[in-house]
Amino acid sequence: MAQDNPVSRRTALKLTGAAASTALVAGCSGGNGDGNGNGNGNGDSEGPYSIESGTTIELKSKAQSWEGVAPSSIEGVENPSLSLTEGETYTIEWVENESGNHNLAVYDDSESAIAGPTEQVSDSEPGLSVEFDASSDTVEYVCEPHYSSGMAGTIEMAEGGSGSGGSGNESNESSE
Repeated sequence: MAQDNPVSRRTALKLTGAAASTALVAGCSGGNGDGNGNGNGNGDSEGPYSIESGTTIELKSKAQSWEGVAPSSIEGVENPSLSLTEGETYTIEWVENESGNHNLAVYDDSESAIAGPTEQVSDSEPGLSVEFDASSDTVEYVCEPHYSSGMAGTIEMAEGGSGSGGSGNESNESSE
């Protein structure tokens, strides 16, 4: 005798197909969101951001992070990662303080200051800066009181140091 089954084989197959389709679509759309975020909520940080020598890097301090002000490539980016040219001199200026008591320093790979630290202030317009020569030891800019909270941005050395040599050769050829 056949048993009475409230769900037919056809209905079961339809439900299984619908569930598989839903899972497939959800998996595709879920992967897309993971590729665009950067973990800080603003979605802008794609760094490191290449900074030309001679450019003053301007930062704003927030409660427990830095925010880029200038150049425009880092504007609004939280703790922007910077790509600098080894051997060149750079200035990082702290131009605005949203809240809290902060300072600014540039650290090497042993977490020792190679530039700064500035004095700790809570002024809304601190106007303090640090100047340093970029080297392979230069790894991050930080606020010392909030370093353990993540108030730091990475500094990397730019690839392709031979680019300036090529530039020089082109100049020599054009002057002959």
